[in-house]
Amino acid sequence: MIIGEHNILLHFYFFNEEYFGGMLPIPNIKIRHGWHTLGYFHCNPDASLGTSETIEMTDFYDYTDDEFRDILIHEMIHYYLYYIGEDTRVRHGKAFKKMANEFNLMYGTNITVKVDISMMKPNPNAGYFTKLSYKLFH
Repeated sequence: MIIGEHNILLHFYFFNEEYFGGMLPIPNIKIRHGWHTLGYFHCNPDASLGTSETIEMTDFYDYTDDEFRDILIHEMIHYYLYYIGEDTRVRHGKAFKKMANEFNLMYGTNITVKVDISMMKPNPNAGYFTKLSYKLFH
C-alpha cells in the first residue's frame, strides 16, 4: 500500500470509530519521506486542544495492510493518551505499552515501540536520495 494523506485520513476515521469510540478530533495529517521514522505524533502543548495535533507517516515504504494499520494505530494511541491527559509528553511509557498490549490481545494487532524495517519493501516511487541513504545506512 502506497500511502497518501487521503488514505491515512480515511483509515483514521475508521479506526477512531472502531477503537476509540470516535472521540479523537481529526488531526493534521502529514506525509514524511524518510526511511527511518515510520510514524510520528506531535502537538504543541501550549495550543488549544484539537488544533495542533499532527500524525505523520512516511511514504517511503510499500506497506502491507497490517503494517499500515499497526503504525497508524500506534500513533493514534499516542494521540489518545495525550488527549485524555494520561501522557502529555507523548512517550513510550507504561500507559502506552499497556494500551498497545491490550490492542494486540483484543484486536490481533502487532503494535510495538520499535518496528523491524529490515523486511519492509521500499516504495518503488521513493525519491532517489532517500533510496540512496536507505541503501547506505540500512
